[in-house]
Amino acid sequence: APGASRAAAVERRAEMDVFCRCAGCHGCSGVRNPLGGPCDKEPQRYKIKGKSGKPDREGFRAYCKPCLRKQEQARAARSSATELGYVPAGSLRARPAGHDHVPGNRPRIVLFGDSITEQSFGDGGFGAALADKYRRHADVLLRGYSGYNSRDAVALLKHVFPLDDPTPPVLVTVCFGANDAVKETSAMADVQGCPLAEYAENLRAILNHLARLDPPPRVLVMTPPPVNAQRWKRTCDENQYHDDPVPDRDLNRTGRYAHAALGVARAFASKAKAGAENRDPFDVAGLNLFDKLLGVDGWEETLLSDGLHLSKDGYELVTSLIVDALERTLDLEADENPSDFPSFLDVDHQTPSASVDAFVAKKMRAARGEEFEM
Repeated sequence: APGASRAAAVERRAEMDVFCRCAGCHGCSGVRNPLGGPCDKEPQRYKIKGKSGKPDREGFRAYCKPCLRKQEQARAARSSATELGYVPAGSLRARPAGHDHVPGNRPRIVLFGDSITEQSFGDGGFGAALADKYRRHADVLLRGYSGYNSRDAVALLKHVFPLDDPTPPVLVTVCFGANDAVKETSAMADVQGCPLAEYAENLRAILNHLARLDPPPRVLVMTPPPVNAQRWKRTCDENQYHDDPVPDRDLNRTGRYAHAALGVARAFASKAKAGAENRDPFDVAGLNLFDKLLGVDGWEETLLSDGLHLSKDGYELVTSLIVDALERTLDLEADENPSDFPSFLDVDHQTPSASVDAFVAKKMRAARGEEFEM
């Protein structure tokens, strides 16, 4: 029977320790192999004819033929870009499958989260601060969605982060959980709530998807901040969000979701460290906003605007924590020198095109997404 023969082939390859080593792409079989990888296909065989009387050499490459083909297609897509990494608008590769993809000639930083992220370009917000910090180095894209939980976020992945994007973002911040932590007894449970185990699984799905981008971005997983349940209850009553007789959120419950998020981030960080010898390591770090903000005296009134969302002071504190995490943990710094085009002092203003082209040829040979030279 076909199934039996396939199983026998897999068993033979297990004995030989020969399986496709791909970490995940569209060429993979989707069936996990005994080594834990996502592809159980046999790697591509090779044979090199010996010269000068030497015997022939044969063996297996690291990947199966479909995975090799996908990698070759990805390399071709990257090489078709200009030295700045810009894909011409008329190219088919300029339109990856994602509904929400934004091409550009700079590296991209994507802020992915719920309303706490959506409001991050407000007064003191970390979105605006990062856009300022990385000006002329990277474009900061806001992908925050008020009311969304981690289950909703998984549904967005193929649109916001298409796997066929030839120039993926260099950094993604992920911040969900404030809505997932809605109590099961609340009227909002079926709309926003998500069980703790599923929340953790959804975060793993988000990170697994981002890891499949080529090359994968650095990722900062941020926990939800603490919640002032009674103050948020007043906000809900004043705005008639629902008619729950008691608060729909709870500090201890939100804390459990925060620590679950940290656990997922740490597990991925450990996996990335173990596989640091890989060509494209997947760097993940966690940022514990819950405990950091909880440790500030008077946080309930000074760091939150309505019991759930951050105030100006809250955003300013979160901004400092994010910048510290990016520089210390993910090694993503920005110097004072412009990175995409030269300083006006270095431009020959009689022949500016020659100056710009020379700068680009010298400084920006790596396609965007392969390197992020700050």
